Amino acid sequence: MSLLSGFQVNRAIATLLTEDAGATAEGKRALYKLKQIGEPAIPKLIEALGNAQNTATLEQLLVSLARNSTLPLYVAGLAHGDQRVVDGVTRVLTRATDYNPNDLIPYFSQPVNGEEVSKSALGAILNAHAERINANTLLGLLDQVDSKVRPILYRLLDSIADEALVPAMVQRLDSNQALVRAHLLQLLARFDTPASREGLVKALHDPNKAVRQAALNGLAELGADDNIGDICALLSDPDLTVQSAAIETLAKIRSPQTVKHLITVLQDESEYVRRAAVEVLNEVGDQNAVKDLLNALRDVDWWVKVRAADALGAIGGPKVFDAVLALIKDRDEFLRRTAVEILNTSKDPRAVDRLIEALRDEDWWVRERAVDALAAIGDSRAVPHLIEMLEENPEAGQVVIRALATLGDKQAIDPLLRQLDNTNNALRKEALKALETLTDDKNTAKTVQEAATQLINTQEDDIGTVANKTMQSLVMRFGDLTGGKTPPPAPLEMAIEDQPTQAFNADGNVFEPATSDTSGQTQAMDIHTPIPSVNTAKEDIRDSDHLANILDPSRLAPNTVLADRYHVIRKIGEGAFGVVWLVEDVMVGDQFILKFLNPHVAADHSMIERFMHELRYARKITHENIIRIYDLVTIDQSYAISMEYFPSHSL
Repeated sequence: MSLLSGFQVNRAIATLLTEDAGATAEGKRALYKLKQIGEPAIPKLIEALGNAQNTATLEQLLVSLARNSTLPLYVAGLAHGDQRVVDGVTRVLTRATDYNPNDLIPYFSQPVNGEEVSKSALGAILNAHAERINANTLLGLLDQVDSKVRPILYRLLDSIADEALVPAMVQRLDSNQALVRAHLLQLLARFDTPASREGLVKALHDPNKAVRQAALNGLAELGADDNIGDICALLSDPDLTVQSAAIETLAKIRSPQTVKHLITVLQDESEYVRRAAVEVLNEVGDQNAVKDLLNALRDVDWWVKVRAADALGAIGGPKVFDAVLALIKDRDEFLRRTAVEILNTSKDPRAVDRLIEALRDEDWWVRERAVDALAAIGDSRAVPHLIEMLEENPEAGQVVIRALATLGDKQAIDPLLRQLDNTNNALRKEALKALETLTDDKNTAKTVQEAATQLINTQEDDIGTVANKTMQSLVMRFGDLTGGKTPPPAPLEMAIEDQPTQAFNADGNVFEPATSDTSGQTQAMDIHTPIPSVNTAKEDIRDSDHLANILDPSRLAPNTVLADRYHVIRKIGEGAFGVVWLVEDVMVGDQFILKFLNPHVAADHSMIERFMHELRYARKITHENIIRIYDLVTIDQSYAISMEYFPSHSL
C-alpha cells in the first residue's frame, strides 16, 4: 500500500472511530473509501480495534472483508499483544461466514510470525461454526497439542461429535496419552453402537486406571448388559477405585445375568475381591439370586465354599442376609448347610429366631452349626432351647455344652450337673469344664464342688483328672466348700505338661526324642491309627456320633503328646478350616506343622475325599518356594494335615 493510500486509510479509520460516524456523511464517505482500498486496509483496521470504544463500524467492515484469502491477516490479529485487538478479531471471525473455519485448526499447534495464536480465541471462533468443523481434523490434533490446549479441543469435540465419528474415535483409542483415551471413551458412551461398545470393552484392559474407569462409566451409560462378564472381571482389578467403579456400573445396569458372573469372583483368594462381589450381590440380587449363586457353588472345592460363605456372612448387606435367612428353611440340605455357615460368620442377632428353629432340623450338620452360631451371637434367648436340645439330642451334647459355656447363662448349671450322671464320658468331661466356667458364686461353687468330688477318683477316660482340675480351680476361687469331704486324688504320674521333652506311650515307657538323625523327615510317618481309604472314611464318618470322638484342636495345649509320638510345641494360628500347631515328632526328632481340620470339616466324608484327592497332586509338587504337604494323618477319629514348617511371621 502506497504512502498516500496509507494516509487515506488512517484518516478514514479516525473518522469511523468518532461517535455515530456511520450516520454522518463524512463517516459514510470514509467507509466507502476503506471498502475501495479493501484487503490492504485490513492490518490497519485490525490495529485500530485496540481503541477502547466506537469499533462497531470497523468490526462490521472487517466481517465483510473476511474470506479464505484474507484469513491469515485475521489470524495475525489473534496473535496480537493487545488483548482488545484479539477480542475484536474474535468477534469478527465469529460473525463472518465467507471463510472456511477449518483453516484455523492448524493454528492450535503452529505460531504466526513467531507469536502464539490465542487458543481460547480459536476455540470460541470454531465453536461458533461448530456445524462446519471437520471433527476428524480435530481428532488428529489431539496428540499434537500441549496438554493445556486439549481441553479446548475436548469441548469442541463434545459439541460436534456424532455417530458417524465413532469409527474414527475407536481408531484413536491407541493414543499414547491416557487422558485423550479417557475423553474419547466419554464421547463413545454417547453412541450405543457395536463399534462403541467394542471400544469401551477393549479399554477395560487399558494399563491406565483412569481409562479403565472411563470405560466402566461408559458401559454404565449404555446399560451394556451384554458385557456383564467383562465388567465383573474388573471386580478383581488391583486398583480399588476401579473396583468401586465396577461395583457402581453393575449396580446401575442391574442385569439378571450378573449373578452367574459373580461365582468366579466370589472364589477369589483376595478378600477385597470377594468383598466387591458381595457388594454387587447386595445391590442387584434378591432371594432367588442368592439361591442361584449358592447352587452354583455346590460342586466347587470345599475350601472355596467356606471362603465364599465367609465373605457372604461377613460383608453381605440386608438383601443377602434376608435371602440367607429364608434359605435356612429350604428343602435342599446343601442350601441349609451353606446358609447356616453364612450365619455363623455374620453373627447377626436378627438370625436368632431362625437359628433356634434350625436346632430341630433333620440334618445334624445344620443343627450343630446352628448351635455354634447361637453361641457366637451370644443371645441368652437361645439358652432354654439349647438345654432342651441337650436333653433330647445327647449325640450333639458336646457342641451344646460348649455353646452353653460360651453363653455364660446360669440357667444351664442344673442341666449340666445332671450330665455328670451321663454314661457318655465325653459329655461328663465337657460338662465339668462348662461348670467350671459358669460358676460365679459360692452357692453354685459348693454344689459343683460336691458333684466334682464324687468323680475325682473315677479312673475311666480321664474323668477323674478333669474333675480334679475343676475342683482345684473352684477351690482357688472360692475355697473348699465341701467341709473337708474332698477325697485325695488317685496317685498320678507327673503331668505331661511338666515334661516338655518326653512323651509317654501306651505302656508308660518314655520316648527320648532323636537329636541328630532327621533324615527320615516326616514323609515316613507311621501312626498307630492307619490312614483310611476313601471307603473306610465313608464307613467311619456317620453323622454326629462321629463328632463325639473327634479331637477339638482348639483345646490342645503346649506340651501335650498326641498318639504317643507328637509333642505339641505351640499354636501357629487358625482359620476357616481348623487350627495349626507346631509339633515335634519325638521318634525322629523333626519339627513340622499339623493343621487339624475342625470337627465339622473332618466329619464330612466328601470333604475328606476331596482333600485326599488334592493331597495326591500336592505331593508331586517340589519347589523351594512352595511349602511341602506331607500327609493326611489320623489321631483317633480326628484328621490333620502334616506339612513343612519354616520360621516366618504373620501377614
